[in-house]
Amino acid sequence: MSHGFDENAAFFTLTYEAPLSVRHNRAFERIAPMLWMRAGSQGRIITDLGEDGWDVAQTYGVLENLDQAGAFVTRVAEEDSVRTAFIVTDDDSAFQMVCRDLPSAVLPVRLYESYLQNFMLRGGR
Repeated sequence: MSHGFDENAAFFTLTYEAPLSVRHNRAFERIAPMLWMRAGSQGRIITDLGEDGWDVAQTYGVLENLDQAGAFVTRVAEEDSVRTAFIVTDDDSAFQMVCRDLPSAVLPVRLYESYLQNFMLRGGR
């Protein structure tokens, strides 16, 4: 104990995001820590999807560009520790198509293109 612990702490600021900035993909970096926490809070946080529109970290992946689904699924399958895949789409059939190709150990989670539907507070008026 006198040498300390091998633990890290991360602090995040909870903000309210304007629906317009979310719809125009300007809020992903601020929403990214919630995806990381939902996926188990391990490994790096995916804060940018790059020009390909997807990224895979140690425990989760995020796919926004469905035209790149094949490359995304291949990368997810190569990483044994990935347990969650966030797929950004409003299209039911597109979501099902990606889910069908994911490894069975990976939990697919659908993120609507507005993201807001995933993070609305329930119970208030």
